[in-house]
Amino acid sequence: MRNQINNADKCEQARRMFQKAKAVVCDIDGVLLSSGRAIPGAKELLATRRCVFVSNNSTHTSVSLAAQFQSLGLVCRKEQFFLAGEHAVEFIACHHAHSSVMVLASDDIARLAEEKLELFDPALDRKPDLILFCRDRELSFDKIQAAANAIKQGTKVVISNLDLTHPADKGRIHTETGALWQAVKAQIDDIEPMVVIGKPGIYLAVQAVKFLGFLPQELVFLGDNLTTDAPAAAKVGIPFIHIGDDGVRLVDLLSSKDERLVRGVLQSDVEAPLAAFVG
Repeated sequence: MRNQINNADKCEQARRMFQKAKAVVCDIDGVLLSSGRAIPGAKELLATRRCVFVSNNSTHTSVSLAAQFQSLGLVCRKEQFFLAGEHAVEFIACHHAHSSVMVLASDDIARLAEEKLELFDPALDRKPDLILFCRDRELSFDKIQAAANAIKQGTKVVISNLDLTHPADKGRIHTETGALWQAVKAQIDDIEPMVVIGKPGIYLAVQAVKFLGFLPQELVFLGDNLTTDAPAAAKVGIPFIHIGDDGVRLVDLLSSKDERLVRGVLQSDVEAPLAAFVG
């Protein structure tokens, strides 16, 4: 009985914090999506609140992920996404524009890098100046060996994120960038990336706060990971709500007023949420 009371109190405190916030900063996997499916409450959240998405995703670009969201009935625009892989490319383009870059990444991120960066050409360059290290599901023995040898010769690494996994359904996991990085790191003593873009660092969250135009304390951060989401929120000064089995359910944050509005929005089909976001 005491646990039930404590859980009810925790849920009520989270709901008050959520309702007070002027806008919402959201993680994606485990908060809005699970194994490519919308989590209960995700449609309602995006339909009723101004949101941005801060994620260590380094597989997709904002364009491809916005298309995925829209296919699931999640109303959004590409400008709402702050993704570790995409911003790793942007970081290099801004701060190391003339560096030759070896790219270890998904097709989406590799295409973006080809548009924005000077790519390493082994026929012309002795070694790359930088390695862009993201979640490359085709990472091979040859790629790992090439990266390790380049690092031993002094090449610096910009990595999207250091997560070892992210959650899948039925208690399973998806292998993440950090686990792939371990295969390189294990070969070289005392090597760390020059820059880590994703959470628990503040880079993505700071960009999201600037975009929203509110003070950090006027927002709320919804995340499922206490080792990445919570520290990033704390460093930037955004109140944090833990979503998940040990926290609160996303759907429990929505008031009856939100639920009535959602029903009206879904029936009237769909420009209202975009207008609310812009406003």
